[in-house]
Amino acid sequence: MHHQPSRNSILHVPASSTKLHAEPLEVIMTMYKQSLFDYPVPTKMLTGGILAFVGDAVAQSREPEYDKKRAGAFVSFDLVYRAVQCSLFPTIVDICDGHFLAPVLPDIDVHFLGTLEQTFANQFLVIPFIYYPVFYSLTGYLQGLSFEANVERAQNTLIPLLKRNWLFWIPVQYYQFGYVDEPLQIPFLCVAGLAWTFILSAYAGSVKTFDEESVAVVPVVPVEDEIEKSTIKKLKAKWLKV
Repeated sequence: MHHQPSRNSILHVPASSTKLHAEPLEVIMTMYKQSLFDYPVPTKMLTGGILAFVGDAVAQSREPEYDKKRAGAFVSFDLVYRAVQCSLFPTIVDICDGHFLAPVLPDIDVHFLGTLEQTFANQFLVIPFIYYPVFYSLTGYLQGLSFEANVERAQNTLIPLLKRNWLFWIPVQYYQFGYVDEPLQIPFLCVAGLAWTFILSAYAGSVKTFDEESVAVVPVVPVEDEIEKSTIKKLKAKWLKV
């Protein structure tokens, strides 16, 4: 396996390295890495939440009206899922170290195989069985969608979203697992996720077309039509008598 530097060597930056004449971006990055070192989970969750808000706002800029519930649902979902990622990713990295594919592909570098295993475990297990159930359940609930309407929403959007998800995330996550140091993996995904949040919000963010009225639509015949039909019946009856 490719050796990755220790957490301390990546994130712990001595105070003397932050100088007054340093570039503003350098100072911000130093402070951010220090925050990752001191408070890893809250920092990653906050990063994801902020970028989710931005991505959804960009997607909603095409809409006639800004939906605050939709924005709140996306931010809440991202905060929750980042916490899940923080607990899942170390386990995935430890278990999927290349030994599953090594007997089948003995001549391939074990680091490459480990990266493939980690990517496939996340994309074909975590994403369909954890990510999307949490996404549909939480965002639907926070936007006031009924259970039946939420099921219809998932049925109409899940398969196309999974295709887009794999097309977008498989190469991104291969790079993440293979070349990004573990403490920086979730911040890296948060930045990449800015584009994905735009796709997700634009395609399945709005629940307006899946409200309760759209699940069970009862056709209503206009009053004018009923009056017209009644008049025609009376005229027909009168004509038959003649």
